[in-house]
Amino acid sequence: MSASAQNKSPIVSDFPESKYAGKRICLIGGKLQGVEAAYLAKKAGLIVTLIDKNPNALAQSLADVFDCFDITKDKSRFISISEESDFMIPVNENEETIQFLKSAADEIKCPLLFDFGAYEISSDKSESKDYFKSIGVPTPADIPDEPPYFVKPPSESGSIGARIIQTDDELKSVPENYLIEEYLEGPVISLEVIGNGSDYTVVKETHIHIDDVWDCFMVTPLPNDETYRKIAFDLAKGLNLNGIMDVEAISSQKGWKVLEIDARFPSQTPICVYFSCGVNLLLLLIEAFSVIGSEFKEKGVSNSTNPKYENAYCIFEHFQKENGKLISGGEHLISAGSDFHSFEADPAEGGIEIFECTGENGYSAYTVITYAKTESETKKKREKAISFILESEN
Repeated sequence: MSASAQNKSPIVSDFPESKYAGKRICLIGGKLQGVEAAYLAKKAGLIVTLIDKNPNALAQSLADVFDCFDITKDKSRFISISEESDFMIPVNENEETIQFLKSAADEIKCPLLFDFGAYEISSDKSESKDYFKSIGVPTPADIPDEPPYFVKPPSESGSIGARIIQTDDELKSVPENYLIEEYLEGPVISLEVIGNGSDYTVVKETHIHIDDVWDCFMVTPLPNDETYRKIAFDLAKGLNLNGIMDVEAISSQKGWKVLEIDARFPSQTPICVYFSCGVNLLLLLIEAFSVIGSEFKEKGVSNSTNPKYENAYCIFEHFQKENGKLISGGEHLISAGSDFHSFEADPAEGGIEIFECTGENGYSAYTVITYAKTESETKKKREKAISFILESEN
């Protein structure tokens, strides 16, 4: 496919007072981050143009227009699309694409919602860790005297390549450039920060539920923790963050320990943030590039918050269908598919949204979003959602 494809997104805006409704945002990348950004854009009433060279990009079903091409090989077409856009954001971690965007930044005709400097530091885990230490942010100890160890590659995103090492003999198989840290037990907590280079807004803590392969299979909201929020704020301020950054830390017996930062639009947590506190992170990011000076800190959150979901609760999770059962799993379940689409639930049952991801040989996985005013109400909706999927498949 070389021409643009017109789609009809299944997501309806539920934010009628969004001042950006009707504006056009261009997303560069249609995998997991692209799905997340497209979803939040449509919730806010934005028109979504998606660019991805993969004709089976997952996010295309959530976009209004899908342009299938490689921006690094057709610069003039890319610049032309930027002329028609109000905002643009890379939602991928392809190094060639990011470097191309950096080189073309001065030619792009709309705001590019991205901080290249912060991204370069966050994408190098060794450099990130040096940064943590330089500003006194607590982080797991390096190369402890005895196992267990937690090892991770120097540049991969999220859980890719990360694992727990239980013995010194097993440690010998770890590549030389991997980071080796003390293994700490405790919940992994995510927290997004958005800044405009001078003012920074810390949003909402979420619990990252981790499976056996260190992948996130569920996200739920948590109460504010002022110590952690101060850490996240300091990290953003030290970088003069002009964009969005996700901070991941573990709440351990030794206190808060920052695991990593990622200065790019995240996946999984933003939807949970939206339905548990009302803040649309994509709108808040747009605000950071649109509102001048201290007005961002004063007005950014209010302009980006849907009051319908303030002080609420949300469960965001993934399942795979196996032998008539739903098995909980990480977001790799969605990456394994090739078609991501809305899976209609009972329209009379609010607070339940289901998406199905299908692939070859009958592959089927689901993203289930449930939300309500209380945790107990949300869990009841979750059970209804699971029952609906199973009954629909029988």
